[in-house]
Amino acid sequence: MSIVDVFRKAVEELEKGFTIALITIIDKEGSGPRDIGSTILYSQSGLKIGTIGGGDFEKMVIEEAVKAISEGKSRRVKYALRPENIPSDAVKTSHLCGGVVEIFINVVKPNPRIVIFGAGNIGKPLADLASFLNYKVVVLDTDQGLVSRDKFPYADEIYAGDLIEYIDKNVFKENDIVIIAYGEVETDYQILRKLLLKNYPGHIWVICSRRRCSWMLKRIIDEGIELNRFIEKIHMPAGLNINSDTPEEIAISIFAEIICVLKKCEEPVKSLNLVKKLWESISKNV
Repeated sequence: MSIVDVFRKAVEELEKGFTIALITIIDKEGSGPRDIGSTILYSQSGLKIGTIGGGDFEKMVIEEAVKAISEGKSRRVKYALRPENIPSDAVKTSHLCGGVVEIFINVVKPNPRIVIFGAGNIGKPLADLASFLNYKVVVLDTDQGLVSRDKFPYADEIYAGDLIEYIDKNVFKENDIVIIAYGEVETDYQILRKLLLKNYPGHIWVICSRRRCSWMLKRIIDEGIELNRFIEKIHMPAGLNINSDTPEEIAISIFAEIICVLKKCEEPVKSLNLVKKLWESISKNV
């Protein structure tokens, strides 16, 4: 299979929502089973295409790729294909080719899919911003009048109907992002409850007040739903505290938080502005 076929398959796996690892030999010292540039595609789905030499060496590389996908971090790893004179930064293998190869495991994640429950006043700017940020967009509502191609021409999917039934009938992936913005207390709660009961694997943002947040969490606990495994993935009230007021500002605050979570930024989030600090420092020396 050619490298073009490998890349074509990589795109297919990404479009299916799977994270992939492109495993490439980027350096070789001495003898090795394959040349620099040899590539394997390994997908979260379990698909593997290509080879960099086979045997124990390739098995070890795939195991490292599985770890890299799980952590969401690319990496470089050296492997010694000889029993002696092993570099301190290389992993020993059972191969006897005699060389040392360096592998780059490039982890590539699919574009997250934003699933918005609620196509009303806040749902619309949320969807607009999601599209602008190149996310796949799914917009759901119970009201056919709120969900249309005219209103959401960029959406990958629109749906009007029973929202709980939609959750039942559809598959959600770990890289999916759900935003609950329906706006009716009981409906919002039932959507959240159903996602938890379905063991939804991704992050959930819920637009609500602090009081409603407390009420929802208490009700979930009272119903006996185990929260421990979800506690890092439920975000409510949704958004960063930027004193947002309008629907558009609220949408920006929510996506600012989404980006922070996905990029694993430091908390609390800080401004990059250095003017005051530098001005004070410069003024002291004038």
